[in-house]
Amino acid sequence: MSKFKQKYNIKTHEVTVNKTITKKRMSTKTLYNSKFTAPLKKKRKSKYDPKEEARLERIVFGDPSDIINNLSNDEDVSESNINKTINNDTLEANDVNDDLNTQSDGVIYTEDQKKVAWIDEDDAQYSVQDATKAQSRKLPADIPEKLYKDFLQNKYKEIVGIPKWAELKKTNNEFDDLDNDILKHSCHLEKPKTKNLPKNIIDIKALTPINKQTHTEGPIISSIEFHPSSTVALVAGTSGILSLFQVDGIENNKLHTMQYKKFPISTAKFFKDGTEILIGSQYYPHCHSYNLITGKTYKISLPHGITNMKRYEVSPDGKLLVVCGRMGEIFVLSSSSKELIGTLKMNSTCKAICFNPNGKTLITHGDGSEMYIWDLNSRSCIHRAVDDGCLSCSSIAISSSGQFLATGSKEGVVNLYNTETVLQNRQPVPLKVILNLTTSITSLKFNSHSEILAMASSKKYNAFKMVHLPSFTVFSNFPSFQTNISMPEAIDFSPGSGYLGLSNRSGSAFLYRLKHYGNY
Repeated sequence: MSKFKQKYNIKTHEVTVNKTITKKRMSTKTLYNSKFTAPLKKKRKSKYDPKEEARLERIVFGDPSDIINNLSNDEDVSESNINKTINNDTLEANDVNDDLNTQSDGVIYTEDQKKVAWIDEDDAQYSVQDATKAQSRKLPADIPEKLYKDFLQNKYKEIVGIPKWAELKKTNNEFDDLDNDILKHSCHLEKPKTKNLPKNIIDIKALTPINKQTHTEGPIISSIEFHPSSTVALVAGTSGILSLFQVDGIENNKLHTMQYKKFPISTAKFFKDGTEILIGSQYYPHCHSYNLITGKTYKISLPHGITNMKRYEVSPDGKLLVVCGRMGEIFVLSSSSKELIGTLKMNSTCKAICFNPNGKTLITHGDGSEMYIWDLNSRSCIHRAVDDGCLSCSSIAISSSGQFLATGSKEGVVNLYNTETVLQNRQPVPLKVILNLTTSITSLKFNSHSEILAMASSKKYNAFKMVHLPSFTVFSNFPSFQTNISMPEAIDFSPGSGYLGLSNRSGSAFLYRLKHYGNY
């Protein structure tokens, strides 16, 4: 038996040795084929769990039952349900129907607010305490904000401020809804930023006269004025005709014409932000008011004691109307109702009036040598200043900046003052005495930039000059020998100083382009 076991063991050992030798001798190709051609083992599939899928859907998309509950009609929504969805700390609903029409995603927007582009519902629940716990930090206990979003917003405003892109830009759409054809097609203006005006020579060009299409306003064009916010100008004269023109410098098309029979127009001005024109005459104790919106004219009787409206001025805020009377009287009226508010009294006849740009004081001048400064609130004279070398004043003007005050006398002298010296000193010294004209100064006008003072006299041919204010020098190139202004009567600059309007006693209203100013 032992021999048999030994033989068996030897045989088994030989078989195992032969198998190992055959495995070592197998080629790499057969090993590669046996590895990659064998079928892959199938992985175990995860079982479908509807509860797990529903849970994940609620996390990602929210609970669909909330959306269905919110899709109810306006009639079924009660005030209590609205208060549940809207944050009570920031919004209060007075009317349920108005809130449903104006709210979107639980937020109410007013006219001055921009609509929120995206709303996170968690912001209304995430408090400052939760944020501090999550960030492992401490904040002062006296923080007024409860929500973390309010805390971050206020902190950003303290450090950075409100950025420009977040500021609300309010636009005045007052003229967009006007039904008047005159103001519909006229462009609205914006004051440009310009460089300083050079002295000695002004770049000016003569354009088509404003009233070239009519020439019926009268032999004396007593009034010419540009609209404060549109490219429209009025021209009025002694024939009782007032015309409105579209100013473009090329054609100057006529927009409208009004005729007032047996009513020679002495003064016509825009007021109430350019929506109304007040027309006065030196011969009648009444005036006419033309409404540009409705296109209707109203005849207004003046209060007792006012015999004419040859000279009047409107306050900068448009609330007051001041009329020169006889024997030194100055009447203060309400511009809306034309009722008499108060009466001021000078020692001499009042010939010229002007408002301070702040609208609080009134400056008057007349046949005497004194300028009267009145406080319109108390309706009392607060100061009197002597006009240097003036025996009788014929015109007065103040710059829009309030820096300069100009007076023109019947002797042809123009005194240019610093306004503060006139308001404080009894005998102010003029900054410049201009002697270029020799006849009575009938018109004085500053441009809107307070860089040009235009002066004219209707008593002499081509009696017109313009003064460069920073240097107090007269422009030498206008009017030239070829300029034909005739007897200049009224002067006005456009709101941007781009145009100069000049009327005369020959029925013409000239238009000139000041090229230094690029805007209308």
